[in-house]
Amino acid sequence: MHKIYRKLLATKTHLTSAGVAAMAVLMVGCGGGKEQTKVGQAADEGARSSVNNDPIQTENTGSAIIERIDVNGDQKPDVFKHYSLVDDAPDAKGVKVQKKVLIRKEIDVNFDQRIDIVEYYKGASGKEIREREEFDLDFDGRVDEVRKYEDGTLKEVQLDLGFDGRVDTWMFYQMTQSEEGKQINRLVERRRDTNADGVIDVWEYYVKGQLHKLGTDSNADGTPDQFTRVDEKKR
Repeated sequence: MHKIYRKLLATKTHLTSAGVAAMAVLMVGCGGGKEQTKVGQAADEGARSSVNNDPIQTENTGSAIIERIDVNGDQKPDVFKHYSLVDDAPDAKGVKVQKKVLIRKEIDVNFDQRIDIVEYYKGASGKEIREREEFDLDFDGRVDEVRKYEDGTLKEVQLDLGFDGRVDTWMFYQMTQSEEGKQINRLVERRRDTNADGVIDVWEYYVKGQLHKLGTDSNADGTPDQFTRVDEKKR
């Protein structure tokens, strides 16, 4: 679970128990569709699972598969994994075979039957990578955080820290080199709307993961015009 979620769990007492639940939910694998499924096989398995207490219920529509996973054993699904079915080469007996491709996963973190996290994927079967995530951080049914990825690497985070339905914080990440010479994804810029008027008024610039410079908008034109070096300010 990422840092923002941990911070909210620490500061909002009604989220504490949900944090434990979240850990359990997120343990459910988000892997893609490496396995291949013969047409009709998954449908038969789904029919059988619907009459027992299996934690994973499978539905096959012929063009898509939905897996409903009961994490806490209350016989209500908490994780929904959505796959598309893509035709593959027939097997040795000439039977048509399809591959599962993960396209979306939905998670009910606090088991209230409402989705709190949605993850979107793209790519071929078995090679799916995360493209976007949406989080309802305070469990009110509204998205408070959006995470965007490029080639599986986090690039941008949009946050509604005021929980009023409006984005007020934008964070941008970039692959850089660490002091040890390793590739590391670091925060390079944060933009903030501090007075909730819908216009960015503070820019924070980071170097090697540390705040380096602040920019502010003094004339309300939407661009920074005053800059302060943080390291100089500390002297």
